[in-house]
Amino acid sequence: LKSALRSAPALRQGSPPIGCSLAIGAAGAMSTSRLVALADRSVLRVAGDGAARFLQGLCSQDVPLIATSSSRAAPAAFLSPRGKVLCDVILLSRGPSEILVDVHNGVAQNLVKLLMRHRLREPLKIEDISSSHKAVAHLPATALAQGSTSSGSDVQPDLPTDFFLDPRFAAVGHRAVLEVAAADALLAAGALDLSAYHFWRVCCAVPEGPADLPVDSVLPLHANLDLLNFISFKKGCYTGQELTARTKHRGAVRKRFFSVVATADGSPQAFLDGLALAPEAPLPAGMVAHAAASNGSTDLPGLHVDAVAGAEPLDEAARSVQALKPGAEAPKASGVLHSVAGNVGLCMLRCEGQFNERENFKDQSALPDGTALTTSAALPLAWRAPPYAFVE
Repeated sequence: LKSALRSAPALRQGSPPIGCSLAIGAAGAMSTSRLVALADRSVLRVAGDGAARFLQGLCSQDVPLIATSSSRAAPAAFLSPRGKVLCDVILLSRGPSEILVDVHNGVAQNLVKLLMRHRLREPLKIEDISSSHKAVAHLPATALAQGSTSSGSDVQPDLPTDFFLDPRFAAVGHRAVLEVAAADALLAAGALDLSAYHFWRVCCAVPEGPADLPVDSVLPLHANLDLLNFISFKKGCYTGQELTARTKHRGAVRKRFFSVVATADGSPQAFLDGLALAPEAPLPAGMVAHAAASNGSTDLPGLHVDAVAGAEPLDEAARSVQALKPGAEAPKASGVLHSVAGNVGLCMLRCEGQFNERENFKDQSALPDGTALTTSAALPLAWRAPPYAFVE
């Protein structure tokens, strides 16, 4: 199983273009649409009697309850027997016997193999329907890193009822799985580039896909999945449950994803302090982008899916983050960068205290006050707790 999922395409180094590259609509005018075609997502379908029961034993979500939720959608993780994340998905219920699985392209086919292996004689149909269905996101206005065009208003198209608030963190926006014809018609008047979605996702500190969740390498609590509604601690047995529950209730969670930011003036903490954000608010995309250096010197050394064939991903040493704590003579490695978008990224930090519960984020800081955080190339960083940790 582990070797199969590790055959996913490599993650590439670098950072995607920042902002909201606006597409030209059919009439040739610039669109202010906030729609994004999620081209790095695949759509799988599990159909037949017992589809929910089948997935219930394989993933971290309480699958039968999805059909009774208002959005009929929920995030879930598939774990290895060691309790580490194989892949993250969004499950969408289409009734008691049909569930769609929104999953990153890089692990989609291997997830199909996993599901087929466990199907045995269950009367289920498991298929990749990405050729006929497409995942689409609709971002909030605050997600635009460069704002709207000067002449355009922010009038948005009427969204089909298929759209639902992102079940991980509502601030990310809305998303849907649509038939290709319906998606293309909706996107025809203009859409944002995929990089705009990922820029906003990183501003929201939401991990996604193998860049943040390398196969069978990360515990779900270290990746904040418990804070993002991926895990039901009330459901019955599923693969990886025992270690997940033990870590939550008996272990010490000392690794978590935090946002990190670099600024052109080399004073990122002053930048964050000046924003005066409520703790539950995402980083404002426009102000973060404006704080970056125009020559790219504040681009963080992290991971994203790069279209350039043959590019090698940065290893952990190049992505390491160093912390110089008060009174220390030299900095020590304290974290690793994962998803980055220009000068903002997700960093898995080793925390000073235990961060098993949401309340721990309110009561303490990941690192002592006065700690200086930098990349391996000595670029100053400021860190911030994930905003969804403050949302009940």
